[in-house]
Amino acid sequence: MPSRALKVLSISDRIDSQLLEKDTYEEFKDIDLILSYYHIEKLFHLYEVPILFVRGNHDPRVEYGKSGPLYGPRGAIDLHNRVVVLNELIFVGFEGSLPYKEGPFLYSQNEMWHYVLGMVPRLLWKKLVYGRYVDVVITHSPPFGIHDKDSNIHGGFKAFRWLIKTFQPAYFFHGHIHVYREDEKVETVVGQTKVINTYGHRKSIIRPGQRHHVPREKPYIPSLANTAEDFRDARRRAALENIWGTLTGSSKHLIQFQQVEDQLRYEQSQKLGLVDIPLDSIVGSVSRPRDFTRKFFPREAVDPGRWQRVKLKMDQQISPIDVYQIDQVYFVLDGNHRVSVARQRGMTQIPAYVTKIESTVPLTPDDDFEDVIIKHRQVRFRKETGMNVQRPDLEFATSIPGAYRQLREQISKHQINLEIWHHYPYSFQEATENWVEEVYLPVLQTVSQSGLLRDFPERTPTDLYLWLTQYQQELSRKYGWEIKPSAAVDSFAAAYGNRLVHRWRRTKKYLFPQGAVQPLGIGDWRRVHLMPRKEGQIFSAVLVALNGEDSGWKALEQAFTIAEIEGSSIATLHVSRDASIHQEIKSEFRKRNLEQNLSAKLYIEEGEVLDTLTKRALWNDLLIFSLEHPPDDRLAARLRSGIRYLVQSCPRPLLAVPATSDMKHGLLAYDGSPKATEALYLAAYLAEKWGVQLTVVTAPEDSAARTNPLDKAREYLDARKIEASFIREIGSPGEVILENKNSHGCDFLIVGGYGYQPVMEVLFGSTLDTLLRRSDVPILICH
Repeated sequence: MPSRALKVLSISDRIDSQLLEKDTYEEFKDIDLILSYYHIEKLFHLYEVPILFVRGNHDPRVEYGKSGPLYGPRGAIDLHNRVVVLNELIFVGFEGSLPYKEGPFLYSQNEMWHYVLGMVPRLLWKKLVYGRYVDVVITHSPPFGIHDKDSNIHGGFKAFRWLIKTFQPAYFFHGHIHVYREDEKVETVVGQTKVINTYGHRKSIIRPGQRHHVPREKPYIPSLANTAEDFRDARRRAALENIWGTLTGSSKHLIQFQQVEDQLRYEQSQKLGLVDIPLDSIVGSVSRPRDFTRKFFPREAVDPGRWQRVKLKMDQQISPIDVYQIDQVYFVLDGNHRVSVARQRGMTQIPAYVTKIESTVPLTPDDDFEDVIIKHRQVRFRKETGMNVQRPDLEFATSIPGAYRQLREQISKHQINLEIWHHYPYSFQEATENWVEEVYLPVLQTVSQSGLLRDFPERTPTDLYLWLTQYQQELSRKYGWEIKPSAAVDSFAAAYGNRLVHRWRRTKKYLFPQGAVQPLGIGDWRRVHLMPRKEGQIFSAVLVALNGEDSGWKALEQAFTIAEIEGSSIATLHVSRDASIHQEIKSEFRKRNLEQNLSAKLYIEEGEVLDTLTKRALWNDLLIFSLEHPPDDRLAARLRSGIRYLVQSCPRPLLAVPATSDMKHGLLAYDGSPKATEALYLAAYLAEKWGVQLTVVTAPEDSAARTNPLDKAREYLDARKIEASFIREIGSPGEVILENKNSHGCDFLIVGGYGYQPVMEVLFGSTLDTLLRRSDVPILICH
C-alpha cells in the first residue's frame, strides 16, 4: 500500500554555498522539509518549507541583529527536547555535544540522560495516539559507538544508543562528525533504525513507521535430512503461510510478470550481469506464479521429484538464476525451484543474472499486483495531467483502486464549469492546474489541519480527499444541502474517526443520546477551517435559524448585511414538525430573497431544534439566531436556557441578533482569557477586512489586578497596524461593557463564550448572560 513520503534536505556543520545557487535550487526545489543546525535563515527564505533544527557545539546562545537579540533563526522550529508532529511524522531532537571547553550547548553524559529519560512519557503518549513512539530523531552528536570518534570532542552520547534500542525510530540524523574521505561510513542500520551522518548536506526520502533491516548473509548449508523430508518441510511452510495470510487478511501471491509488463509497457532494459540479490525482494515469476507462495514455498502443483533433484544439485553447486529487475523488486525468469530450495535452506541472497527494466513506476517488495496497478496509474495520471512537470511536489498517491478515474471525472466536471464561467475553452491540463489550486489543495490543507490523517494512518491524503468528496455528496443527497467537501471534515471525523476521542464521543452519544454535543476545542474552528483558506474569507457560509416569527426575519436581514460585505452564501434553516406554517415561511422567504437580490437557500427539517442547529452549523462558518427570548436572571431559567446550550455546544461562532445593525463599530470585551483571545483575532479580521472601528474594553472588578489585559490586545493590534480605542474601567464587567457601548456608539459586541466554570456561571450568572439579556445590538460570540 502506498505510504506518505517526505523529501528531506538535511544539513549539518556547514552550509554548502551551492545550496543557495539557482542550479542547485532546481535540484532541491521539490523538498518538503529541511532538517538542519542553526544558521539556516537564508535557506528558509529560498526554499519556503518547514525547518526543524538543533544547535551544535559552535552555535551562540544569542545573536544580535539589526532588530535586536535573536534566540533562534526566524521561521524555524527549535526541536531540542521537544516532540513535534509534522506531516504525520513524529520528530524528536537533542542539541549539543560532549563538553570539551567553556560554552553553551555542551552536555555531560548524565545531563543528556536527563533529557532523554524526560522524553519517555511523551513518547509513550505518541505510541498510544499514533501507534509508534517516534519516526525521526535529530541530534547534533552521534550515538555512542556509531560514527563517533575516540576523542571527547567528537564522542557520542550513550543515552542516544539506549533511545535507539528502546524506541526504534525509523531514522536518526546526526552531524558533528566531519567526513573527509569517500570511503567513510555515513549510514549504519542498528536494529530497525537507519543512523545517518548528514555532514554537509544530503537529500533523503522518509516515511512514517519505516523499518530498516540489515540482510544477514546466510550461506547455503546442505541438509542432514533426506531431500524428501526437506520437501515436506517446505510444503508445511507453504501451508502455514497460507493459513497465516488468511487469518490476518494479509495474504499475498506471487506477481505474474506478464501482468506487470502489460501495465508498464517499458521500452528500455539493461543487462547488469551477475549480482547477488536479496531473496526478500523477489516478488514474482515469469512462468510459474501460481506454483509457489509469496515466499516461494511449493504449492500442490510443484512436482516433488523435480524439487528434490534441484536440491541435490544445489548441495553440490548453486547455479545463478535469471531475473528481471524493476526498481527494488525482481521477477524470476529461470530458476523458480532454486529460489524455493534457497528459501527452505534459510538463505538470504542468491546469485542471479539481472536484466534491469527502466520504469518510472516505483515498486517495493511490500507491493502486490494491485499496488502495481495503482502506482502505474499514478504515474500515468501525473503525466497526462502535466502535474509531473507543473507540480512535481504533489504525488497524488492513493491506495484506492479506481481513484485516478474518479480524479479525472472531477477534473472533467471542473473543466466544464470553468468554460461556462469564463466563456473560454480550457485544455485538460489547464483545468487540472486550476482544480489543484482551487479544489484539491484547499481540501488537503483542511484535512491536514484537522488531524484527520491520524484517524487513518494507513491511508494517504488523496484517499481522504476522495472519501471526503464522496461523503459530502452523500450528505448533500440525504439532506438536500449544498455542502463543500472541506465543510464536511468535522462530521466525517465524528462519524468514522479512529482516534480515541472520536470513539469515546460516539460511545457517549450512543449511551446518552440526549447528552450535550461536545464542542471543538478553543480556536479549533479557526485553525482547522480558516487557516487553509487562500481567499482569506472567514464567513464564506452563513447559517440562519428561522423561527417563523418576526424576530427570525431580523436574523435573516442581518445575514444579508454580512453577505454583502463578506460575499457569503446564506443557508436558512427552519426546524419544526408543524407543516401548516411551512408554506407561509417559504412564501415570506422568497419575497425577502427577491428584495435583496441574493441567492439564499431555505431548508426545512423536522427534529429537535437545538440539536439540529448544532449539527448543521458544522457545515457553515457562522450561526445567526434571533435574541427575542434571552435567558432570565434566575437559576431555574439558566438551567433550562436553550441559548446557553446552543452557545456551549455550537462548533462555530454565533451571532445573537436582538435588532439589526450595520456592524460598523464593534466593542471587543477582552479579559485575556483564551476565548476572549479568539474574539480578539476575529475583531482584528473585521477591522482589516470590513473596516470596522474597534473599541476594546476590559473591566477588572477591583483595582488589585496586577496585569492589564489591554497590554496584550494593544500589542497584537499594533503589530497588525490596526487602530483601536482602549478602555479600562473598574466595575461589573457587564455594566461597564453596556455603558461604553452606549457612550461610544458601538453597534455590535464581540465577546468570548462561556468560561471554564460552568457550574458557577449557572449558579450566579455570567457576563455573557447579562449581555444576552440586556444588549440591544448584535453579539458576536467566539469559541
